[in-house]
Amino acid sequence: MAGSKRLWLNCYCLLLATLLRKGCCVCYFPGELQGVWETQVTSEGGAGGGGRGAAPFLSYQSITIHSDSVQEWGLCWERLDSTVILADSTGASQCFRCVSVRLVAPQVLQVWTPGLQTCYTTKEAAYQTCPTHAEIAEKRATLLMLYKSRSVLGEKEPTSEMSNCPLGFGYNVTYRDCSFSPVPISRGLQCLGSWVGEDEISYLAVRDTSATPDQPHLPRFRCGMFKEEAGTARVYLALSNDTTCTNGLYSPTSGHETYVLTSVPAPPLPPIVSASSCAFPRSLQGHWHHTYVGSDTALFRDYINHKTYSVSCIEDMNDGERFLVYARTHCGEWSYNCFWMKRRSANILEHMLGRYPKETLDRTLCDPRNFGDKTSWITQGKSLVVEPTSCPIVGRYTGELPDASGICAELYSDCASPKYMSFTVAECRNTSAVYEQREYQCLGQWTEDKRIYALTFRRDIRTYECFVGVILPDGTVFIKEAESEAGCSRNVQPEVLGMKLSKLEECPDSSRQPFTSIPQSSQRSASSRPTPRPTKPWKPITGRPRARGSGGGGTTSPSTSLLCLSILALIASLRSLASSSY
Repeated sequence: MAGSKRLWLNCYCLLLATLLRKGCCVCYFPGELQGVWETQVTSEGGAGGGGRGAAPFLSYQSITIHSDSVQEWGLCWERLDSTVILADSTGASQCFRCVSVRLVAPQVLQVWTPGLQTCYTTKEAAYQTCPTHAEIAEKRATLLMLYKSRSVLGEKEPTSEMSNCPLGFGYNVTYRDCSFSPVPISRGLQCLGSWVGEDEISYLAVRDTSATPDQPHLPRFRCGMFKEEAGTARVYLALSNDTTCTNGLYSPTSGHETYVLTSVPAPPLPPIVSASSCAFPRSLQGHWHHTYVGSDTALFRDYINHKTYSVSCIEDMNDGERFLVYARTHCGEWSYNCFWMKRRSANILEHMLGRYPKETLDRTLCDPRNFGDKTSWITQGKSLVVEPTSCPIVGRYTGELPDASGICAELYSDCASPKYMSFTVAECRNTSAVYEQREYQCLGQWTEDKRIYALTFRRDIRTYECFVGVILPDGTVFIKEAESEAGCSRNVQPEVLGMKLSKLEECPDSSRQPFTSIPQSSQRSASSRPTPRPTKPWKPITGRPRARGSGGGGTTSPSTSLLCLSILALIASLRSLASSSY
């Protein structure tokens, strides 16, 4: 028995030594960035020898992002927010390049680079080339558009239609009376996301479902700029001539394809609505995440049902929260309902519609029973943060992940900067083997049913995320993600399914924060007006750790990742074997 244990231990030591010689890393890509992406690489002349006027053939390259590397570009060596240093070992010697990656929508990734063709012998030299905020805003850096998997002529007659009804996740375009076709032509554009660029222009990305593989001259993905003209309900939209956000795209009114979209006039409001003097409280009015609350009308998006609602105030139920409203969707569906709004904090608003709308006005619509179990809240953060908010817990906490034995998490909030919260996942016995690091800006919190809900802004991928927790009298914390498509889910029990965290110290040393070696010139801070998109916070671990250091720093192959997993399993077996022998 002892000989068997010694043999297993020798095998383990040999495998571990092999890995350590190759070096290990703390750099990783979040799960939201991992996957296969497509980017345009060439635009060659089409049929007819590429002569003048010939439609170009577009070709695409697949870019695969693993947990710790970009397969085509190199190993993730160091990362701070969106700034990434990649190590390329495909040549005679290892070299480094810097890129800035920005997930502007769940299926759209921007990569800003000084030029991928240039690689530097040291990471310090690569840092000096990292695209700055000014270079990105002025488009002096090279932009690559990555997407997760035509008409050239225009028409002057306003008889064509672009509609996102009955479903709001795509556009159905019908061209009529166009010079390029005597019959109507239909086209489908699937929405991938929208964002505000560093140049303060609104962008969108769509997938052209009408482009098929046997039409290489048609781009499968399109990028565009848009803006709404104040007071006219007119929207200007321009699309690029390919998959990029630069070629043939100059402004919302100037591009390869340009559109002037005018809303179909909505029918007049019922007299009982237009005659009402009802107004929403001033404390609730303003621009929120995907909600706008005016004096007597509120607009918001329902991401679960892919609908946009306009609700007009009819009567205040005298509690400052519930209002009888006339609700109308972007497709013209209407009803009478109750609109419930609650200001959770200076930067957080929650609202929901009653579950049982009617075609006639009825004060019973605002009865509590019409809201079911009161868990269908839509959570919204302020578009512009009203005031800084401290995180609900301050200090350094640690605990073991409930679904990953031997893996620990550390949560800390610096007393000097209590509005920020950092989260690190590492091996319990070797805290230098880091799996994941994240930083959040706390927007606010509130207590409900003896649980604390907190809305945060995740700085590395620029998303809003919600957490729910319970703090016991002895300082022990149970915390869990409260994820839902709408915001903060109520069907979560952190004390049962959450992670248990114990307090280690009151105010952690700020020097513990990761990547302090990165020059200040290359560090990024969260935008005051982030592009918000719901995502799944604190997902299961998405990659294995690797420590930077000596060795070649070569790219980890899938077989090496499996070997790492095997070693972890082997460690667990050895521990079990050792304990059974005593």
